[in-house]
Amino acid sequence: MTLLVVVWLTAVLGAAPALAAPRLDVDSAYQELRRAQDELAAVQSEVSGKEAELAAAELNLSAARAGNGSTGEALRVARSAAVAARSRVAGFYSGVSAEFRRGREFAVLDNRAPLDYRAALPLLDFVAADQFAEVRAADESVRQAESAVTTSADALAQAEAARTAAADALAAAGARRDAALRGVQDAQNRVDEQRRVDALPPVAEGDGGNVVRFALAQLGKPYVWGAEGPGSYDCSGLVLAAFRSAGLAVPRTSAAQAEVGVPVPRDQVRPGDLVFYYQPVSHVAVAIDGSRAVHASRPGEPVRIADIDAIGPVTGIRRLLR
Repeated sequence: MTLLVVVWLTAVLGAAPALAAPRLDVDSAYQELRRAQDELAAVQSEVSGKEAELAAAELNLSAARAGNGSTGEALRVARSAAVAARSRVAGFYSGVSAEFRRGREFAVLDNRAPLDYRAALPLLDFVAADQFAEVRAADESVRQAESAVTTSADALAQAEAARTAAADALAAAGARRDAALRGVQDAQNRVDEQRRVDALPPVAEGDGGNVVRFALAQLGKPYVWGAEGPGSYDCSGLVLAAFRSAGLAVPRTSAAQAEVGVPVPRDQVRPGDLVFYYQPVSHVAVAIDGSRAVHASRPGEPVRIADIDAIGPVTGIRRLLR
């Protein structure tokens, strides 16, 4: 049946009997909403726990950074003390060497000097041993400080890894929470759409009524640009699928759809008429009655019912069916 013949049949046959608008499963819609709300509550609790874990990890990381700074400063001080100890030993041996050379030279001139020189050797050994002990103590302090720095660096690395893991876990939980929020919103939208469908007047029988019933059966499905169903639609894709369900073909785009059928005044809109918006035409909706229409609006919003004049500026109405 061509569109032109259908239009003529509309005039000849007149109005057809009315059928009830398609009902969504309200019990299922409410059950889905409750499940979505329960999931959101569980995920929100998980997010709160992950937030606490991240806060604890950040405190631990702060303490590890402070400890790392302290051990680094202690190592700097220990190394400076070791350098000073070695410098004193080097100065001491430099002086002893000079005295030794001078003592040997003096011994050549005075045979009493060697006895005095040998008598001084035990004292020199005592002083040297004391200075070497200082160097060894300084070296041990450096070793301990280096060990502390290594331990502190390991603790800092572990704290940073723990903080990163906690942040990643929180981000993942947050993503699950956002998905749960969207699930609650989608479920609420379906409940709201059910209420709106329940409030609709009966839909006329015939091709126009079939188109409206098909469009209403898609309520809650997501908008996807270029989609023609069955899981998602854009505005003209929904019209295409609805008319196809009645065994009729229409052009694919809203601009092309606005060129078929016959024009209808705003105050004579009937179920199944196509309402076009914007100039040039870029959006289309299927009229449910004289005041409401069903349409796939835009990304992020499902197929929904709206007041005809609230969707946007109406730039044309076309009747393709009886």
